[in-house]
Amino acid sequence: MEATDPNEDPSSDYDESVGTAEFTSITASRLRYSFQHGRRYQGFLQDRYGFPNDDTEQMREGFKHKLYVDYILGGRLICAPVGHHPQKIVDLGTGVGYWAQDVADHYPSARVIGSDISPIQPHWTPPNVEFHVEDLEDEHRPWTNIYEDADLIHIRAFLQTVRNPRRIIERSFENLKPGGWIESHEAIPEVSSSDGTAGHDHPLNKLCRLLDGPFARIYGWDMQTSRRIPELLKDAGFININVRHNRVPLGRWHPEARMREMGMFCQIVCEGAVAALLGRPDTMGLSEEEAACLTEEFYVSVNDPSIHAHMDWVDVWAQKPDSRDA
Repeated sequence: MEATDPNEDPSSDYDESVGTAEFTSITASRLRYSFQHGRRYQGFLQDRYGFPNDDTEQMREGFKHKLYVDYILGGRLICAPVGHHPQKIVDLGTGVGYWAQDVADHYPSARVIGSDISPIQPHWTPPNVEFHVEDLEDEHRPWTNIYEDADLIHIRAFLQTVRNPRRIIERSFENLKPGGWIESHEAIPEVSSSDGTAGHDHPLNKLCRLLDGPFARIYGWDMQTSRRIPELLKDAGFININVRHNRVPLGRWHPEARMREMGMFCQIVCEGAVAALLGRPDTMGLSEEEAACLTEEFYVSVNDPSIHAHMDWVDVWAQKPDSRDA
C-alpha cells in the first residue's frame, strides 16, 4: 500500500513544525485502523474482516472466552490430547490473545504463537507467548517458518471468517509435526429449540441468513463452514477426527443455575455481535429502519423467558498421522 503524504492530507491539522517521526506515527495509525459508524476496525485488508476491533469488541471477545473455557469446555483450555509438555502451540486468528495468554501460563515450557491480521494484542504477556500480525490467507506467500513443527494448532471463531477455510486447514496440516493436533471451535449459525418456541423466524436466524447473503458478498465469509469442518479435516489428511456438539442456551430462561449462567454469557456475546453487524446496515443489505427493527426483535426475543432458544457450539479436534503410520 502506498504511504499517504501527510502534507497532502486535507484532514491534517498539523503544520510544518511537526517532525517526520510524528507523521510516521500518524500514518502508521491510519494503516492499522479505520473508523466507521462510531466503531474502530482494522485497517489492513479492510474487505476481509467485518467486525470491529475496538475496546467494546475486545470485551465481547473476553465474554466469549469465558463462555468457552468456563462453561462449554468445563474449565479446560484444550480438547486434544497434546500431553503435559507440548513444545509449540499456535493460535490462528488470536484476536486480543486471551486464549494464547492463558495457554502460555498453563504450559510454561511451550512456545505459544498467536497470529492475527489486527494488531490489538497486549504488550504485557507471559514470557513464552508472542504475537504476529500476518495475513494467513495470502495465497501468494507461504506461512513463515515460525509455525513449523507445532504440537497443536488452535482455531476458534475463525474458519467461518476466512475466504478459503480449506487452504487454512491444509496449511495447518503442513505445519504440524507428525502426530500433532488441530483443534477448531465454531458456532453453527442457527438457533433452535426443543419445544418449537425458536424456529426459522427467530431474529438471530434472520441475521444469519443475511450474513450468508449481502455480508458474505462483501467479506467472503461462509458461516456454513462450521458444519463442514470434519469433512475439510478428512480431505486434508487428518485422522482421529473427534466432534462434540454443545447445546448452549441463548438467554436466561433455563431453570438450572449453571445453564442459565451459560445462557447469559451467550446472550452477551450475541448482543455484541448483533450491535456490531446491524450498526452497519449497508453491509447487511438493510436500510437503517430495517436494521433497527431487527435489532429490537432480537432484544425482545432474548429477554423473553418463554422462548427457549439454543445454539450449537461445535468442538472438533483431529490428528496429523505420525510419520510411522504414513
